Amino acid sequence: MPAPSYSRAQASVETLLVFIIFLSALGISYAAGSRLASAAQSRLDTSLSQSSFLEFSAKLQSACSLGNGNVREVEAKGKMATLKLAEDEAEQASAAPGSTGSSIIFIAGNFSARANSSCAISLASGAPARFFRIENRGGVLEIT
Repeated sequence: MPAPSYSRAQASVETLLVFIIFLSALGISYAAGSRLASAAQSRLDTSLSQSSFLEFSAKLQSACSLGNGNVREVEAKGKMATLKLAEDEAEQASAAPGSTGSSIIFIAGNFSARANSSCAISLASGAPARFFRIENRGGVLEIT
């Protein structure tokens, strides 16, 4: 007696269901892997920005304390950085490029921090950049 044809169809449906479950699991693991990679990249960008800020802040203090004529150069690692005068001083100095203050905000990606200086700070441009030049001219730190 020949095997009933519905048993073959049942085997095909079961195979199809197993394949669909496999594809679903594969899709879920791909989505989780993407999120994990994105979170790792974000953390790396934040760490690089933090490192760049610490280097910027140290060189800002160095140029100020060593006096007139000292120049320091800083390279922002990771994302390009933007500098702006702190808001409380920006209101007094009109916050336009070329204005002065004694503290500056360093912004790179999702990271921002404030660096203070005992010297006045003159900011030539507020555009994002990778390289900054800090020069002490008569007690005023000019950042270009």
